[in-house]
Amino acid sequence: MRPDRLLQGVALSFLVAAAPGLRAAPDPAAADAAFEAGDSARALALYDEILAADANDVNALLKSGKLLSWDGKYDEALARYDRALSREPDNQAVLLERGKVLLWSKRYDEAIPAFDRVLSLAPGDPWALCGTAQAYAWRGRGREARPFYEKALAAEPGMKEAMLGLAYLDLGDGDTTKALERSKSLTAAHPNDPEVVELAKQVKRARAPWVLIGWDGADDSDENRMNTYRAEGGFALPARMDLRLGYAHSDLHGPVPSAGEVDSQADSLFGVLGWQPRTGHRAELRAGATRLADDLADSRTVGIGGIVYAFPLAGWTGRAAIAHDPFLYSPRILENAIDVTSLTFGASGRVSPHVRIETNAGYGDFSDGNARLSADAGAWYAWSWPRQTLQLGGVVRFLDYAEDLDNGYFDPDTLVAALVSLRSDGSIGSSAWSYETSVEAGAQSFTFDGGDASGEPLFNLHALVGRPLPHGFSFQIFADFGNSSAASGPGYSSRAFGFRLRYTIGG
Repeated sequence: MRPDRLLQGVALSFLVAAAPGLRAAPDPAAADAAFEAGDSARALALYDEILAADANDVNALLKSGKLLSWDGKYDEALARYDRALSREPDNQAVLLERGKVLLWSKRYDEAIPAFDRVLSLAPGDPWALCGTAQAYAWRGRGREARPFYEKALAAEPGMKEAMLGLAYLDLGDGDTTKALERSKSLTAAHPNDPEVVELAKQVKRARAPWVLIGWDGADDSDENRMNTYRAEGGFALPARMDLRLGYAHSDLHGPVPSAGEVDSQADSLFGVLGWQPRTGHRAELRAGATRLADDLADSRTVGIGGIVYAFPLAGWTGRAAIAHDPFLYSPRILENAIDVTSLTFGASGRVSPHVRIETNAGYGDFSDGNARLSADAGAWYAWSWPRQTLQLGGVVRFLDYAEDLDNGYFDPDTLVAALVSLRSDGSIGSSAWSYETSVEAGAQSFTFDGGDASGEPLFNLHALVGRPLPHGFSFQIFADFGNSSAASGPGYSSRAFGFRLRYTIGG
C-alpha cells in the first residue's frame, strides 16, 4: 500500500473514533430555559442528555423528576429524586418534591414523614406544612390537618392551597359561614381559578335551602310493626346559624295483653335551631310536640325537645345532650304513657394514627318511675385507602335498670355485652355510589324477668348506600337486622329498612 494512502486511512479512523467527543456538550441553560418556557418535551429530552453524561446531576434529576410527576409518571419521578438524595441527602427542594409525589400518588402514610423531613430542615416551609395538611385531610383526618393548614397560611398569608383546604374542612364541620368567608376571599384573589370556582359552588350548595322526605319501617319477632313517614326542610341563617323544620307521622301495630292487636299513631312537629359559635363547636336546640293516640286511651300531647352540644376535647370530639321524648316503639308502651328524659355524654378520637376510641355514657329517667344507666366503649384499628376505610375492633356495653317493670320494654338488670366490631365506608369502585356497613357480634349476660341469662348471643348488621342524582337530588337507602333491643328480652330479633330523598334548591 502506498504510504500516503496509509496515512489517510489512519487519519480517517482517528476522526471516526473521536466523533462522539466532538459533539456539542449538553447545555443545562438550554434545558432550564425550556423548562421555564413550559416546553416539557424538549426540556425532558435535554435533561436526559445531561443525565446520560452525568447520572448524578442533581438539578437535572430534580427538574426532570418534576416533569415526569406532572405527567403522572410517579414511580419514575421518585426514582430520580431518590438518586438525587443519595448525592445530596439534605436537598430541601428534592425532599419537598418527593413528598408532593407521594401525596399525589395517594401514599399518604409515606408523604407525612417525607414532609416531616423537610420541616426538620426548614420548620416554616409553607409547602411542606400544606402538604402535611393535605395528606391528613385526604385520608379523612381533618382534625389533624387543620393546624398544619393554619401554620401554612401564617407562613404564607393568602396561600391558595391552604385556604382551599381550610374551606373544605369548614364545610365538613358544618361551618358554612366560615367556608363562605374563605370562598369570597379566594374568589377576589383568583376569580378564574377552576378550584376556586368549584369551591364557590360547593359552598353555595351547602348553604342552599333543602327539603327531604323519608320512610322508616321496622318490625320484630314480638309482632310489633312501626312505619314512620317524615318531611323536613332547612336553610342557613345569619350569625353562623341554621334552622331545620320537620314533621313525622308514625303508625304502630302490635299486641297488648289486655286488648289483643292494637293500632296507634304518633304525629310530631318540631324545629331545630343550630349554631356554630366557632370552629369545632356546634349547638342544636330542638323543640316541638308529639300527639299520641290509640284505640285504648285518650290521645295526649307531649312536649319534645333537647339540646345537643359538640365541642373539641383535648384533641378529640366531645358530645353532650339532654332530651325529652315519648318512648315511641309499640302500642303497649304507648298505652302505659311512658316518656323518657335522657342525659348523655360521649367522646371520640384517635390515640394513634390508626387507632380510634369511642366512649359514651347515659342516664335515662322514665315517667313510670324507672331509671336507666348505660355506657359503652370501643376501640378500632383503621386501614385507609383513597376511597375506602376499614375498621376492626371491639366494643364493651353496659346497661342497667333500677326496676324490672311489666310495662312493655326490656329493662334488664346489669347487662354486660362484649362484641367484635367490623366497619367499612367509602365509595363503591370509581362510581358516585357511597356506602356504610357495620357488623358486630358477641355475647351478653343479664338478669331479666326473674331469670338469669349468661352468654346469650348478640349481633347487629347495618348497611347503607347512597348517591347524588342530577338537578340537586340525592338519596340513601338503609337496612338493619339484629337481636339487640330496648323493648324485649331473650329470643328477640328485629329488622328495619328506610330511604331518604333530598333536594337542594338551586343545587
